[in-house]
Amino acid sequence: MKHRRIAVEAALVAVALVDGVLSLYRYGALEIALTVIAACGLVLRRHLPWASLLLALPALYFADGPTAAVIALYSLAAATGSIPALAIGGGAVFVGLTGFWLHYPSVNMFFIFTVYALMTAGGAIAIGLLQRTRRVLKVSLAELREAREHELERIASEAAAGERAHLAREMHDVVSNQVSLIAVQAGGLQVRSEDATTVATARRIRTLATATLDELRQMVLLLRDGDPQGADLAPPPSVERLRELLAEQDLPIESRLDLPEDLSPAIQRAVYRTVQEGLTNVRKHAPGARVRITAAADAQGLLVEVANSPATEAPSEPLPSAATGHLGLAERAALLGGALETEPLPDGSYVLRMRIPHYQR
Repeated sequence: MKHRRIAVEAALVAVALVDGVLSLYRYGALEIALTVIAACGLVLRRHLPWASLLLALPALYFADGPTAAVIALYSLAAATGSIPALAIGGGAVFVGLTGFWLHYPSVNMFFIFTVYALMTAGGAIAIGLLQRTRRVLKVSLAELREAREHELERIASEAAAGERAHLAREMHDVVSNQVSLIAVQAGGLQVRSEDATTVATARRIRTLATATLDELRQMVLLLRDGDPQGADLAPPPSVERLRELLAEQDLPIESRLDLPEDLSPAIQRAVYRTVQEGLTNVRKHAPGARVRITAAADAQGLLVEVANSPATEAPSEPLPSAATGHLGLAERAALLGGALETEPLPDGSYVLRMRIPHYQR
């Protein structure tokens, strides 16, 4: 855009200079000098249109060089909408174009020069005002478009806030109440039962239900506030919590964790959720299977792998599932520049793998 503007300005100056060069055979050095000054004055037309017009008027009056004056008058009209200013500038150019002080051989000739002057000066002003109006409309259109975008963002934000509030109510009224009931009944079973295995199982169910309630509470707060900074969230999943998760499992697990402690929160959350999803799938679809977990990071990237052997027991009654666990993990991996892979093997084994080529600490 800058180079285009420079080219346009140079072309206008060149046209005005040609107007003076074509007059060499009729005028002397003074007239040529006035024409050159008028042409060079066009350089000021965008920022100082009045100065450009004043520099062009001597050439119009004394050297018969109208080009620079007409261009300067157009620039004045494009820069200001002041009627007095345009009347003064247009009148000066009109008088210079008509040459009232000259002797015309006939009334018809005088009339022709007057109409020519009126059309030339008036046309320059009209085109300049049109350009100014176009510029103003362009700015107004941009402001209107920006206001419309802000309004759409506001409507979308209000709709999202309403949906978050609805989800928060549903989670509290349905999910939280049912999980609370599970925790209460597990606690009662833990107290009433005399079988050590049943007591341990009930204790674990109560612990898991309590942890789930805590996460649900944090999620409800987040949904209602709509601002992660404003909600009193629990610590995000981390490498240390991953070790705690593995220690709580009653599955035969072989693990190799080689992760730095200073990984970014997004990376740590992705690692934790991948392992958590893999363990959940093993419990649901491959009871009795052995599990091998690898989570390692090196210069080439980060690898999280949850692999299980074939099931040794028949799966229990299937639990309700939205089948979105892998989809959510794939989205997490994509946001981090990585990918999620699943590999069911012919012998019934299964591998869940997330790769992140370049990770940030």
